[in-house]
Amino acid sequence: MNDTLLLVLASVFLLFLLFILLFIFKGRTEINLKGEDAVLKYPLSTKRINLPTELESWKVQRTYYLRLGVFYTIIMRLKRGKQLMVSSRFNQSNYNQLYSHLNSHFRERRTKDE
Repeated sequence: MNDTLLLVLASVFLLFLLFILLFIFKGRTEINLKGEDAVLKYPLSTKRINLPTELESWKVQRTYYLRLGVFYTIIMRLKRGKQLMVSSRFNQSNYNQLYSHLNSHFRERRTKDE
């Protein structure tokens, strides 16, 4: 009986740890720009977005963290009603690549912060 209880508790603990790690790493996104498409690779999935047809608007949000400093996030609103966020906190080079691409090709779709 004790061995079964210990096995169940260890399984619950490992599942809880897995969910915490997935929550932490969900913001880690790798972005590849291939022609007109943006391929976003998350830890568990991959999304392909055709930017000229699916991108409705985008904006840059500035975030202050007390101990970490200032980070920027690109918030892309898609025509399907979804939002995608890419932060400079996790991968600065991906953020810079996406920002320069959006700023050069889709400047008219950028919205300003209120």
